[in-house]
Amino acid sequence: MKKRSFSIALSAVSCAIATIFMLIGQTVPFAFASGYMFAAVALMLPLAKDLRWGGFLAFAATALICLPVGLRDFYKFFPFIAFFGLHPLVSSFLQKRKVNRWFAFAVKAVWFAGAMCAAWAIFAATAAESNRLVEQLGGWIYLAICVGGTLFFFLYDWLMLRLQRFVNYYVSKIDRSGQRSAPPPPPPQGEDDVFDDLSAPREEQREKDDKEDKSGGQ
Repeated sequence: MKKRSFSIALSAVSCAIATIFMLIGQTVPFAFASGYMFAAVALMLPLAKDLRWGGFLAFAATALICLPVGLRDFYKFFPFIAFFGLHPLVSSFLQKRKVNRWFAFAVKAVWFAGAMCAAWAIFAATAAESNRLVEQLGGWIYLAICVGGTLFFFLYDWLMLRLQRFVNYYVSKIDRSGQRSAPPPPPPQGEDDVFDDLSAPREEQREKDDKEDKSGGQ
């Protein structure tokens, strides 16, 4: 029962934090990119405990809560619901299925480029100021999005995988009943492989916690 309550609370906190950052990103112009990125990080919280269903519900609830504000400039809101909000969940799923790392990256890169092209198409069709900009950029903008977007996504995916590792580590330090344990030491430094398996530290910590539980019950 305590574990179930903790899982629900973790998903609820994830949704609340993601919603706050999303609203900041939608209402503060200079915080657009950072707000959406931190919202995606907040949605990693349930995934640290393999709660993928909870992670999806947190994403869906965040999207629904922010939808009224997002409809104002839908081309800005679309990338979150089409890619950024789902990226941590999809990455976690691909790792769980042990999909080849480079194949997984290729799939996500194509997904990212498609989402960005669709966002630009929405911008070109709905924003009044885009008419002149569309004429200036021409049709090659989609090629630029695909090429430049892939380079950007390589760095973004690397960063988000590292952030998921930090989230996994610190969430593992939270007691299953919801009690906070002593302040943890800095997370261990992993290998330099860009796409290394981020589930290993979580599994090692889980085995350690199980041993501690057994020794404490004796």
